[in-house]
Amino acid sequence: MPAFGSLATLKGRVLNGDPKAQRVAVLIYVPEAGWWSKPTCASPLTAFGSDGSWAANINTGSGDKFATRITALLVGTNYAEPCVEGAAAIPPAVLAQARASVTVRRTDPAAPWLDFSGYEWVGKSADAPAGPGPNYFSVSTNNVWLDAAGRLHLRITHRDNRWQCAEVLSFRSFGYGSYRFYVDSVMNDLDANVVLGLFTWSNDPAYAHREIDFEFARWDNAADSNNAQFVVQPFDTAGHLVRYRVPAGLAPITCLFKWETNRVSFQSLRGHTPLANATNLISQWVFSKPGVPVPGDEKVHLNLWLGGGRPPRNGQEAEVILSRFEFVPLAPP
Repeated sequence: MPAFGSLATLKGRVLNGDPKAQRVAVLIYVPEAGWWSKPTCASPLTAFGSDGSWAANINTGSGDKFATRITALLVGTNYAEPCVEGAAAIPPAVLAQARASVTVRRTDPAAPWLDFSGYEWVGKSADAPAGPGPNYFSVSTNNVWLDAAGRLHLRITHRDNRWQCAEVLSFRSFGYGSYRFYVDSVMNDLDANVVLGLFTWSNDPAYAHREIDFEFARWDNAADSNNAQFVVQPFDTAGHLVRYRVPAGLAPITCLFKWETNRVSFQSLRGHTPLANATNLISQWVFSKPGVPVPGDEKVHLNLWLGGGRPPRNGQEAEVILSRFEFVPLAPP
């Protein structure tokens, strides 16, 4: 496999294949650009020799050298699926054609990777204003780090005459199941311009980017007694958002949502526990309207940012600590 940023050729071997009746279909994933068939749409299949060896040029586009995932599929010579051009996920019809497959991950050695709660996360960097906000995002250890106990710290800082926000996203997608966020910080104390987001997000615009949110924010209204909300995007559609209040001085808390085919069930709980009872329930909501998203390539995002890119009203840096994240898939039907 070529190193990240390299223009070298991808090489491989097919074991126990039939070079007369089979070919290799290669696809690459470029962040923010999606999946692409390689070498080209005019020539999407690669032949292999009698010893199974093959080679494919995966750098036929300007950003291809920054691909982070590479998939090779063994398909028949009668493979006739449409070329993949910028899809958020490899189409199921393409995968269904494969007699064998392999996917490898290629990482940017300069990218900041974290091992938080047993999952891999990458930090977000933006030297020009970017969403949400828009804001500057930094992967500096001033903004994102793990402490000795393995807890994740997200911090908004003021450095070099600019406010810099913090965000990490999971490498993998999770799909249907229970998402559990264990927060150690007091949420009622956030500045009116500061937002903590715990959510899923897909680069594919389908289903409003598959965005399901916990958001802790007063949205520049310091007088708002509610300081948090459950959201199934789009937020501005009636019945897709519920505001609620996390009591003052309360920490730690657990935020969890269960994503199923026909509903999303939210709960905010006192303490660190995935089980609600009469004494620890802060708020809950079930979204069951048409519009429950279908899983795709969504990732979990954890971010601390400034609403509208406006500085904190109190002029102070802000920090939130999460002790862990858990995902539990749905039980078999």
